[in-house]
Amino acid sequence: MVSRRAIRWAAPVAGALWLASVGALAVGAAPAPGARAAGVAEGPAQLSALPASALLLMQQGTGAIVFSRNANAELAIASTTKLMTAYVTLAHEPLDAQLVEQPYAAGIGESLAPVPAGTRLSVPDMLRAMLLPSGNNVAYSLSIDVGGSESNFVAMMNAAAASLHLGRTHYTTPIGLDTPGDNYSTATDLARLTRVLMRNPVVRKIVDQPSARLADGIVVTNRNDLVGAYPWVVGVKTGSTNDAGECLVAAAKLNGLRLISVVLGATTEAVRDADALALLRYGLGVYRSANVAVAGRTYASVPVAGRLHSARLIARRSLTLVLARSVDLHASLEIPRRLVGPIAAGAVEGGIDVTENGRPVQTVALVTAAAVPPPPPPPLVAHRAG
Repeated sequence: MVSRRAIRWAAPVAGALWLASVGALAVGAAPAPGARAAGVAEGPAQLSALPASALLLMQQGTGAIVFSRNANAELAIASTTKLMTAYVTLAHEPLDAQLVEQPYAAGIGESLAPVPAGTRLSVPDMLRAMLLPSGNNVAYSLSIDVGGSESNFVAMMNAAAASLHLGRTHYTTPIGLDTPGDNYSTATDLARLTRVLMRNPVVRKIVDQPSARLADGIVVTNRNDLVGAYPWVVGVKTGSTNDAGECLVAAAKLNGLRLISVVLGATTEAVRDADALALLRYGLGVYRSANVAVAGRTYASVPVAGRLHSARLIARRSLTLVLARSVDLHASLEIPRRLVGPIAAGAVEGGIDVTENGRPVQTVALVTAAAVPPPPPPPLVAHRAG
């Protein structure tokens, strides 16, 4: 027979508060303390009025689009181009490879990293020198070191865009300098590319640094001023040219919730940053992350037939859900009233059933933490001779 019980479940977005109810668990829609501290945008109408040319907000984990405006317009993207330069470099070079900074003839006003030609740096250090100060010289060097020539590297970039199904993206440069009508992408494609890049722990660490010291002692500073100013902003890449205006792909991480925002075509850096913050704050206020189960954690102890001890049932996998705060999330525990051995360790003997607004969405199997022995043999009965 299977019994249904309430379970106790940690809800990190509610301040790690333990909540329980009779028969099931309910997680409310109260804003997270961290989200309140970040500040919450008023709503989609206010976001639609933001002045940038294109806007997008995406859940990083699921890829779901939370908000967008003009997000599929093909626009100049300035140095956010370097996100694909980083992707292609990581796809073709091992992290311990030593690459050489190439001579670069910079134009007036170009963004450069203080890396002299001939300097040998590891791939992570080259990416730091390119992504943080938006070093055009380093992006060019990577195209030569990785692709053999700038044109061949650009072909690799376009091939990567096709493989990632970025159908409204085209590259003519690894740097992002204006090439009218040729080097473009969309807010949607940039968010999708960033979502892939942010799966890489090296990239996540690099773009979340206000500054970095390279192996040869060179210090580079992040042009994304939001990193460091807001602890929950964790990247990603700025861009600025005459054609593209001010651009920013940003990312936030708070209480297990990860978001990506894209702002293209802002008029000033201040407007760009304000638009990005408004998008991210809105997402932090609307969504929450809830830890349903942790792999290996004990969720029930069940009596064992014929034995004095109980058997522990543990979660076979972890489960974290990202959902709107307006959604009522419930979890209930289904377990047998007792176990009769022998049962092997790791056998499924129950589950955590999860519903959203009463609709079943997930089940996490509960398995035996150790082998369950059979009942002991019955005692011997002594027979007296007649």
